[in-house]
Amino acid sequence: MKAVIGAVALILVAAAAALAVVRPWHHGRAAGDLAVEHSTLIPGRIVLVLVNGSGDPARVAQVLLNDAFVGFRPSRRTIDPGGAERITVPYPWIRGEAYDIELMLASGRTVDYGIEEAA
Repeated sequence: MKAVIGAVALILVAAAAALAVVRPWHHGRAAGDLAVEHSTLIPGRIVLVLVNGSGDPARVAQVLLNDAFVGFRPSRRTIDPGGAERITVPYPWIRGEAYDIELMLASGRTVDYGIEEAA
């Protein structure tokens, strides 16, 4: 009986270790693989260039700027793996101010980007 309990416990530990490594609940790669490559400040607009370094398509669903939802215009609907995307955020930015930008993806992941001092 003790041998059966020990064998079951060993199988459960091995299965838990395998799940911790494989993580089947994570689809695609980490959010860090989709990143803002650079930003451009144009009067009344912030333009972000995103690069998708993951193996899965990604789509930006929402944009938060300093913790507030803002409108945006993507150049495409999805960003293919290895592709790039330009997102335009109509926003009356102020020279010298800092801006925290959070991109919420359709998958639920987020990508953070900061503008230290708007110029």
